[in-house]
Amino acid sequence: MRRLRMKFYDPAEGKSKTLSVDGVLETITQVEIEPVMQSLIGVLVPTTAQVDEAEIVETTTNGVFNLIQ
Repeated sequence: MRRLRMKFYDPAEGKSKTLSVDGVLETITQVEIEPVMQSLIGVLVPTTAQVDEAEIVETTTNGVFNLIQ
């Protein structure tokens, strides 16, 4: 699974906040991500937050067992 992890830094709180979105396209770029992050400020993160970084995280899940099918 591909996940976009967007990190914001809030200097007023001295803390970072992270939002993640699953199922991100392989071709997504900074030019597409950064304006979306800007639009989230004041909506999902405080108005004092700033865009910090974004990264794509890829994970693989290997099932070990499933007792109830």
